[in-house]
Amino acid sequence: MKKILITGGAGFIGFNLLKRLSSNKNNLIDVYDNFFRGKKDIEFKKVIKRKNENFFKIDLTVKFKLRRKYDDIYHFAAIVGVSNVNLDPLRTLTNNVKPLVTILEEINNKKLKPKIIFASTSEVYGPVFEMNKNIIKFSEQTDLIFPSKVINRHSYLMSKIYCEKLLELSGQKYIIVRPHNIYGPRMGFSHVIPELINKIKFKKKINVFSPYHSRAFCFIDDAIDQIVKLSLQKKALNKTFNIGNDSEEIKIMELATQLIKLMKSKKKILKQKNFKGSPSRRCPNLNKIKKYIKLNKFSKLKYGLNKTIRWYSEYE
Repeated sequence: MKKILITGGAGFIGFNLLKRLSSNKNNLIDVYDNFFRGKKDIEFKKVIKRKNENFFKIDLTVKFKLRRKYDDIYHFAAIVGVSNVNLDPLRTLTNNVKPLVTILEEINNKKLKPKIIFASTSEVYGPVFEMNKNIIKFSEQTDLIFPSKVINRHSYLMSKIYCEKLLELSGQKYIIVRPHNIYGPRMGFSHVIPELINKIKFKKKINVFSPYHSRAFCFIDDAIDQIVKLSLQKKALNKTFNIGNDSEEIKIMELATQLIKLMKSKKKILKQKNFKGSPSRRCPNLNKIKKYIKLNKFSKLKYGLNKTIRWYSEYE
């Protein structure tokens, strides 16, 4: 039986990863989460009751012990979301780094050799984009930089770059994934799609920030499929991959208009200023991942938005 650890397993991507991996009865899965952002809701309680799963409420920002010898460690615990990061950049920076440091210390001290699948972020390309706005789709080989003028938002990308370098220097087996604008049911309201859905449901007018910035959104099922397939490829070890959908790019203004239409609302949109530090475009370069795994046909944005709207109508 394969022994798997998922940190942040009550969060958005972590929970969906848990659902996928737990469908294989040959997997024994432990989940570590402190519910700083993750949800202990009906869906989570239902999934975690399966016989091949165990949940441990652990504060990953302090020293902790691994509960068993793991074959795979999916490290997805982090403070994410622009509003959360801006609220406390120092906490974001330190709390996103400490858990990986402890994991590496634990496995090194015990002479263990698990495979670590680490969730980085597309935000790492932000400062590079500001210097090379003629390049839209950055490859994984792009040299990353720390911004010269640091703003609160940068604490998140800096924490992820630091963790990537920790893994590269660790001597351990790893796969780094950089998700690009993943969305879907159960996502927190600090992200643009659930935030807009919430505004359309409860606000009189819809404030849309960075209205003409564009993003290529990837439905959560497609992202999980890419991550799981990569984790099974030996040739993907000690490499970094962009995760996402390169087939549909949409401006935030158009996204808001589409959501209003799908939700059968007549509310008006108010254009607001651009978020500080927000790249004007983001669309993943998937050339590398296509050499390692076969990508399924991407879910259409309309399909994913409808599923997401339906979930928030039922559960929120």
